[in-house]
Formats: sequence, C-alpha cells, structure tokens
Amino acid sequence: MIRPAFLLCILAAAPATARDRLPPDAPYCARPGTPPIFIAPMGEPFRAAPGQAYPSAAWFTAADRNRDGRIDRAEFVADADRFFRLLDRDHDGRLTPEEITAYEADVAPEIALYAVRGREMVAPGRRAPRNGESDYGGPMGAGGYSWLNIPEPVASADADIDRVVTEREFAGAAGRRFETLDAAGNGVLTLKDLPSTPAQRAIEGPCRPRPKPRGTDRAREKELREEEREGRPPR
Repeated sequence: MIRPAFLLCILAAAPATARDRLPPDAPYCARPGTPPIFIAPMGEPFRAAPGQAYPSAAWFTAADRNRDGRIDRAEFVADADRFFRLLDRDHDGRLTPEEITAYEADVAPEIALYAVRGREMVAPGRRAPRNGESDYGGPMGAGGYSWLNIPEPVASADADIDRVVTEREFAGAAGRRFETLDAAGNGVLTLKDLPSTPAQRAIEGPCRPRPKPRGTDRAREKELREEEREGRPPR
C-alpha cells in the first residue's frame, strides 16, 4: 500500500520534472492567435495566418529549384540573387540606403530591433552562443524569426561598410550563411535538419508559460492584442 505522504511527494515533484524538460533557451509561449512569421536567411519575410503551418517550408520549397528536397549552395545563392533583384528597385546592381530603408519599413517591418513582441522569444537567463551565432543576449530583430541571429540580414551584407550593398556582396553573404547553416558540411540543407526559429518555438513549443501581466503590463498586453488584430507591427 502506498503511503499518503509518499504519494504527495510524487505529485509535488511532477510539475518540477516537466519544467526541467524544457531546453534552457526555451522562449516564452506566444499569445494565442499570434501569426507565424519566418524571415529567410537573406531577409525575405514569409507569413501565414494563425493556426497555419510555420512558413519556413514555403521558403524552402521555393528555393529548392530542382524539387529534390534539398537546397545546395548554388540554389541558396540563386534564391538570394532573386530577392536582391526585388529589393533593387532601380536595377543598378546596388542597394542604396534608401532601398535598404524601404526594405526595413515596408518589406519586413517585423525586424525592428526593439519590437516588444520579440522579447517573448528571449528565454530567462542567457547562454553562451553556439558556433556561427552572434551573442546579443537573445534573438534580436530578424533573429527572432530566423535560423540565424542576424538582426538586419540585408544591411549586414555590406562587407566594406560603405552603406551600399552590391550584388556581389549580397551573394558573398549568402555563401557564408549557407556554410553556417550547413554545420555538418554536407553541401546541402534539408528542412528537417534545420532548427526551429525562436518565433516557431514560441508558437509550437517547447516554450515557457507566459507570466501574468501586472499593472501597466496589462495595458500593454491589450495594446499588443489590438495591434495583432489590425495587422500592425509592434512598436
């Protein structure tokens, strides 16, 4: 016969065991109805309606030109070139500060570095960065929606820091990012081998229960829900 005191100890330990199974970098869970957003490695945004599959698969399918379920370096760079041409409005082979600003404001406003929504993707406490990963104390900007923690993936391709991104610089950045994602050196990427993004983990788990809002947090929580319903990026 199980003694009552022993049974109480088992029940009390169960929640702690479940919490211990969470990865140390697990983000806070997203609010119900949060739309899935994915930022491709070179900065192109892909969005889905709440409840739909995470849209990283949409980018992968488009970049996989020969439909073999894998993306090699040539396909990765070719997809980067396609996106570069979309951003290069005057087709001069250069992304000027004005074109980069248009990308940040109109194409991918979610990458704003201090968007409040991005904070829920940061786990309590910090961890040391992995190889090929920048240490910003958690995902910032586009890093919250991407496989790479690069806050601004277009402007960061400016290798000579002259505030202009050339087609060659963008292709070079694409090659380096492919190598970072291809950590095993297989020469190809498969969707199943790529990690979940912080935003994806916040929606699908594993994630930490959100703390209950208090005081002014409640007003901000209400404001965020209104922004999400209206499709506005968070401030």
